[in-house]
Amino acid sequence: MTPEFDPIPLLETLAKHGVEHVVVGGTGGIIHGSPMSTDDVDIVPDLTLSNLDALADALNEMSAELKSEDAPEGVLRVEFSGRQLQKWIVEFRFLHLRTKYGDLDIIHRPGGTNGYQDLARGAETVELGTFELRVAALEDIIRSKQAVARERDLEQLPTLRMILEEKRKSFRPGQQVLVSWEQAELEGRILETRGFGPRAQADVRVELPDGSQQILSFPLSSLKALH
Repeated sequence: MTPEFDPIPLLETLAKHGVEHVVVGGTGGIIHGSPMSTDDVDIVPDLTLSNLDALADALNEMSAELKSEDAPEGVLRVEFSGRQLQKWIVEFRFLHLRTKYGDLDIIHRPGGTNGYQDLARGAETVELGTFELRVAALEDIIRSKQAVARERDLEQLPTLRMILEEKRKSFRPGQQVLVSWEQAELEGRILETRGFGPRAQADVRVELPDGSQQILSFPLSSLKALH
């Protein structure tokens, strides 16, 4: 019997075990605000052995099974280990798993990306209930779906692009913001924004503690809007 999909305890179990990973795919899009639905969680883990040991512990706690068309019941029950995962993820490129909370896909390199290190650079940390997770930048989720180009991925792209455009508009020239600078928070006014996604930047005129003003460049993700 297929378990009911419940992504929150699945992601919470990964967080409890300290698994370094980035959420991608449909769940990543939903975290960014997409109204689309999904029936699994896709993650890209750090492939260091210590991290995969933690991932193996989380999978064993969730009673994870390998999905296989060759198995009599469609799944194979295994006791996961870090070394085993390290070999399988690199060799097979992805693992389809069934857990007691629903399906989980572990992916080596999502289409259009170079894997964990590539995605981790722009990933955003999000609070979800009592735990935190890292989700791939919306720009990177779009990049991957464009590269894979399955019908369901292409159907989601217009919505994801619209959400990205709204995020880009969230900071605009003339807006007052707080910026972190040399262990202090300073007020400033945006002069110009450029780029989008994790590479988006803003030139901000800030007032320094000595009363002088200076124009500095900051990532948009580091700014706090003043309303």
